Amino acid sequence: MNKLLFLLSAIAACALSARANTFTYNVSSIIPDGDLNGIQNSQSVGGMQPYMSDVNVTLNISGGFNGDLYAFLTHNGKTAILLNRVGRSSSSSVGYSDAGFGPDGSSSAFTLDDQAGHDVHSYRTLSYSLNGSGQLTGSWQPDARKIDPLSPGSAFDSANRFGALSQFNGFDPNGTWTLFIADTSSGAESTIVSWGLQVTAVPEPGIACLLLAGGALLSFRRRAICDRV
Repeated sequence: MNKLLFLLSAIAACALSARANTFTYNVSSIIPDGDLNGIQNSQSVGGMQPYMSDVNVTLNISGGFNGDLYAFLTHNGKTAILLNRVGRSSSSSVGYSDAGFGPDGSSSAFTLDDQAGHDVHSYRTLSYSLNGSGQLTGSWQPDARKIDPLSPGSAFDSANRFGALSQFNGFDPNGTWTLFIADTSSGAESTIVSWGLQVTAVPEPGIACLLLAGGALLSFRRRAICDRV
């Protein structure tokens, strides 16, 4: 019983040490149509705990053609692929024609989250919603496909997803974050209205606390097994 109480206390301490931080950046910049040079927006953040345990990204992109867009986020030498020509596949060489990504009818932002239920790349094969401006809404897993956005459509079907947001976990969230977006094919113009970060960070003792909780759990399980023998 003492070990169980110790475990519960350790888990509670970890939960209390985690802090959620939300940042929103208003940009309102046109994404050059059919220009692989794209645009980038860098933001510096500080004052957070020194270790990330989770990070999500919010986007508000209006207009254009979703299947043209290629977007990634960089920080601390890591790169997460947020969008990579959504909808491109062996059955579609151009991808989805919807006009952007944005908030729903309430205050909920369009969010890319590793823990979301489905991959944004194939959202039209699933249940999805568009707002009044034709933007995709909801929470989705990032595309994460680290392949050339000019690859043939068939390459996207089998591409490995190595560019998830989870690669930032365990690193210091403070410093510069850079969002890059390019429109890879001419014909429709998109605007990046705003973007944001949702960062859960923990102090250094919080990492030790997680290890402590894991060790307590292992010890408790071993004790339980011994008691049954």
